[in-house]
Amino acid sequence: MAGFFTPIEPIAPMSFDKAAPVSTIKSSDSSAIPFADVLKEAVGNYISVQETVTQEGQALSLGDVDNLAQIQIDSMKASAALSTTVQLTSRVVNAYKEIMQMQV
Repeated sequence: MAGFFTPIEPIAPMSFDKAAPVSTIKSSDSSAIPFADVLKEAVGNYISVQETVTQEGQALSLGDVDNLAQIQIDSMKASAALSTTVQLTSRVVNAYKEIMQMQV
């Protein structure tokens, strides 16, 4: 547990130098993650978890499973992955609608 906690570092005072250049956010930032990749990852995660739950459900119906708790945990993971994916897609649709309603 000793390695889990990190000490709080003091906040350095801000200095406002007029000679310092103003930094701007670049639109082609290499650290930015495209939303398409995030959505593909969420859908892929949901598909893999759903396949696991389906296989475990089949094993349960055949009576080959002893650990019912793990099946329930995996089922809840699938439910959480589905709700995350649905929320991501609905937020994208809402953002798209807002952009399309902007007057240029």
